[in-house]
Amino acid sequence: MPSRRKGAGRHGRRGAAFAGLALLVAVLVTVPAESTFGQPGLTATMVLVVGLVVIGAAGDMLSIAVAAADEPALHSMAARRRPGAKTALVLKRHADRVASIAGDIIGDVAGTVSGAAGAGWAVAAAHAHGWRPTESAALAVAVVAALTVGAKGTMKGVALEHANRVVYAAGFVGYFLASPFSTWAARRRRVR
Repeated sequence: MPSRRKGAGRHGRRGAAFAGLALLVAVLVTVPAESTFGQPGLTATMVLVVGLVVIGAAGDMLSIAVAAADEPALHSMAARRRPGAKTALVLKRHADRVASIAGDIIGDVAGTVSGAAGAGWAVAAAHAHGWRPTESAALAVAVVAALTVGAKGTMKGVALEHANRVVYAAGFVGYFLASPFSTWAARRRRVR
């Protein structure tokens, strides 16, 4: 029985950490987006909304792909020394955490903020064109929700069909994003 309590506590702490990370990501995304809502040009807000829908769909795609990927195929890529394959293996080995971060934090936060951005865009457009703000905001939120659901549904199908490729692509991107930092760290170790 004690092991169940320890497991439940560990999962509770992980959930609390993910909630804190979601709050941080939401603040980091919403604060810059807030300045876009007030701009007189509506194009920037529309680009922000579409970008957030794409980011949310990509996060859900990665969360599905990392769970469905085949670890031996990723080992084969790593044995052939393909850049990013080792990073893809790390993603697969930590599939539960990656799925929570990519799907729950990135996907859900992007979906929420894109709805708010769509509503802000609709209210600004309503004031600019003399439309009713309430109905415009409701319609915009509905359209953004439909776009989000459609994009996520499409990406989840791609993730299930091409799971190894999706995880490898994420590993490839992670490898090149981390490469300058690992080179810098290696230089610092040599200097000491």
